[in-house]
Amino acid sequence: MMVLPTCRAGIPSEVTSDLELINWMIRCHVDGAYVGTLVETLNVAVQRDDEHELSFAQRLRRLNTVCGSMYREGALKGRFVEGVNRAARATVRERNTPGMTMAELARVAQTNGD
Repeated sequence: MMVLPTCRAGIPSEVTSDLELINWMIRCHVDGAYVGTLVETLNVAVQRDDEHELSFAQRLRRLNTVCGSMYREGALKGRFVEGVNRAARATVRERNTPGMTMAELARVAQTNGD
């Protein structure tokens, strides 16, 4: 556990996990409007016409990391399923299982989308 100053100074707050530390750093050192734009970009991300499924999955992971890992693995996979190209979407929804990694899901989408 670490004790860090608050963004406004004053009474320190306790940080008990890496995720809390990341969120603390974002709140203190990043422009809120910029973070809001990144979160919105993540929430509406779709696969680009010239983008492979694995590249789309990697882009979602990068955006999620920049946004302070706001989505856990299952929710991030759900974002992938909703944003993948139309040709692969039904198969990806059907084949998505809790134990499947995002990379495996991207490979399923890539095989079906080609």
